[in-house]
Amino acid sequence: MRKLTLLALIGLIVQVGAPAVGRRTEQSFADIQALLDRRAAAMIDGDRDGFLATVDRDSPGFARRQGRLFDGFQRLGLSEYRLDIGRRLWPELTTSREVARYGADLEPTVLHVEERYSIDGYDAQPALEDQYLTFVRRQSGWLVASDVDLDDLTLFSGRKLWEFGPVAARESRHFLYASHPDLLGAATTILSAAERALDRVAREWPLVWKKKVVILAPSTTAELGRLIQATFDLDVFVAFAASGVDRGQDWDLVGHRIILNWPNFSLYDDATQEAILTHELLHIATREYSGPVVPVFVEEGVAEWVTGHDSASVLAGQVENGLFDRLLPLDHEFISGSDAVILSAYQESSAAVRFAAEEFGDDAVAEFYRQLGAVRRSPGTWRYHVGRAMREGFGIGFDDFQERWARWVENNLD
Repeated sequence: MRKLTLLALIGLIVQVGAPAVGRRTEQSFADIQALLDRRAAAMIDGDRDGFLATVDRDSPGFARRQGRLFDGFQRLGLSEYRLDIGRRLWPELTTSREVARYGADLEPTVLHVEERYSIDGYDAQPALEDQYLTFVRRQSGWLVASDVDLDDLTLFSGRKLWEFGPVAARESRHFLYASHPDLLGAATTILSAAERALDRVAREWPLVWKKKVVILAPSTTAELGRLIQATFDLDVFVAFAASGVDRGQDWDLVGHRIILNWPNFSLYDDATQEAILTHELLHIATREYSGPVVPVFVEEGVAEWVTGHDSASVLAGQVENGLFDRLLPLDHEFISGSDAVILSAYQESSAAVRFAAEEFGDDAVAEFYRQLGAVRRSPGTWRYHVGRAMREGFGIGFDDFQERWARWVENNLD
């Protein structure tokens, strides 16, 4: 809902600013798309000079970061790279602020651009990043001048780890590990733990998935926050499974990555790091089946169940002290509130899937997830769809499941 509201606000700003800004002609859009096509071709061909020739030289900081972007992609290897103006979903986003910043004679134009790329050997479908690019027209033609002019509207262009600095990479049978050089020494340990974690997920999760995954290790929590565009405190988190949503395919999760919160992840021993990677890998395994109505308690509960996390000290304390509300956790409870609230949400979701597995069987849990994730565009709330999938997988609806789960928690954790 926040994105829809923001889009409406941007539409209002653009319309109000239209007389000062002017509108680009279809030929201008065609010329800008031709520029994007040249950038993409240079990236695929490994033509660094050709790629940077599309960047406005009056933006030296942006040009340096674009150079790091090119170098990082060449280091990791690309099988596909595309840049497309996203006018199907977004209007032109230029306002009088960009005109004042760059000058009307340069015809500054801010557009949404879809960046699709495939890391060779790892992305079955191209990853997708939203870019909000400012273009200016020089005597030589259109150039890219910036990707941060809409940051004040929280419309952040997607970032890659290698835009923050040089990257180095190591591979194992199923994983590509990429970090800045300062964390490359951890590659062998992490890749070995990831392979063991994958073996566990393969044993425990019955649905088929592509077992080739990129692991990113940003050096700082600040880098991580910018990569995932976090709007919440990351101090309690150790890793994330991140994906993009490709709207060109209706609703399709693509570009799966495991991203470590290194300052926290590095504090744990090898066994705990393996468990963390198991949890995140289960998220990757379910992405092939996930859909827009899958709530966080299902995602996290399934991941915790496969990982084998059955610690429930916070939840048990709530039961003992009469504070257990007997309700499955809502999405916001996993990222907001105190550490105890967040931990409680995770433990409640873990207990929900443990209960389901004990009561209905492991295969029923997987079938429930498959049924729920298959929903794309369909009327009804998340609770309605969860109840429908529960009836398919477990033979009972949402209210009955929640009541029986609450009794199970009180009987097993008090």
